[in-house]
Amino acid sequence: MDQGQLDDLALNASILITDENNRVLQGVPDPGSYKGQLNSQNIEGLKKRHPFLNEYADSTLASISLDTLLKLESTSIKLKSLEKTRALEEKLAANRDALADTEITVQAGVDNRLTVLHSGRFLPGMGCSAAKMWEWGRKYLGHDGHAAICTYDMKSVGLAGYVTPQGWGALHDPGNSNISLKMFSINNCGRKVASKGDVEDNLLEVVELGEFKVALRVMREALSFVHPWNKSVSAIEGFMFQSNFCTKDLEGLDKQATILTQFVDYILRENSNRWRGLEPFIRIEELKGAWESFFGARPQSMLSKGKAGAGFQRHQPGPGHQPQLAFKQQGGGGAASSSTRVNVHPSLFYEDICVMWNIGKCVKAPGSCYTKNGKPLRHICNFRPDYSRPMPPCGANHAAHFFH
Repeated sequence: MDQGQLDDLALNASILITDENNRVLQGVPDPGSYKGQLNSQNIEGLKKRHPFLNEYADSTLASISLDTLLKLESTSIKLKSLEKTRALEEKLAANRDALADTEITVQAGVDNRLTVLHSGRFLPGMGCSAAKMWEWGRKYLGHDGHAAICTYDMKSVGLAGYVTPQGWGALHDPGNSNISLKMFSINNCGRKVASKGDVEDNLLEVVELGEFKVALRVMREALSFVHPWNKSVSAIEGFMFQSNFCTKDLEGLDKQATILTQFVDYILRENSNRWRGLEPFIRIEELKGAWESFFGARPQSMLSKGKAGAGFQRHQPGPGHQPQLAFKQQGGGGAASSSTRVNVHPSLFYEDICVMWNIGKCVKAPGSCYTKNGKPLRHICNFRPDYSRPMPPCGANHAAHFFH
């Protein structure tokens, strides 16, 4: 170290010693002896910036540490937040109690649902139960609902073009028992419906779980435009999300979306019956029991969870039988010719039941399907859960391909 560096160090030390002497002479506390406590010089300023400190005496504040002060501030903020929450809860409760004595007078006017909207459409939301809204809706709309339109702004929620004309028609009439979730699948939009036969029979099945979820959302959003007070579809959607789309029961099974669609259609039709019978819709707490009853009656419910393949093998024929047999269709089946060969086990073959209809390939209307020899074929289910034993077929009014 040279002489110049030594001179600089000596000068800096002299300045520090001079500052320390001035501090002592002025009575300023030693910073090294400060223990994180307040002094009387800054208490007044802190009280101005933090009003909660006015609750404490100066002597008390002077004796507490900064850590304690920070804890007091945190506690004060929490108490204020709690007070605001309680005040809001009390206000909501008071508003609820005041509803019985607060009546809104609705002036008469005109409304055409499109270019002229009455102020009554923008009244505050209903605070009663959903069942009560359904009951009053039935009282005002009557049995048949009202005239259907399709100009609702589904584009605003990103669902333009997802609802078929049949879907819009069914939504406007809560008592319509022909409503189906398939009417709200984009795969059925733009399809030409055959003039003969049931409209639903001409709609494509919902086969993917993602398609099912979208269709259910479409139905709920569409219903919110048509009847905002009708929460029956919201209850179905809520049950599906709470049960994770019944994954526990359907795990390992094929056609999960088709099964869920059939369940939703069953609930929709039951709700339509309840509308006509002046009963409340099926609420979410009832849907669990409805699902257990619906699924428990199906052959798939006998399969072990996650072992649907093993359950199917249980119904395979024994070693002495051929697992499948190619045979000629009876001559029915519409577009299929009489020489069409279908891989179906012979136990599912009945001379008076259309096999092609049961695998989804016969488009003929019921009562117009015949063999090449002129023998009528019935459009009923030919499923048999155990074809190792003689037993009658299912016989229900649905195709085995979609239901079993």
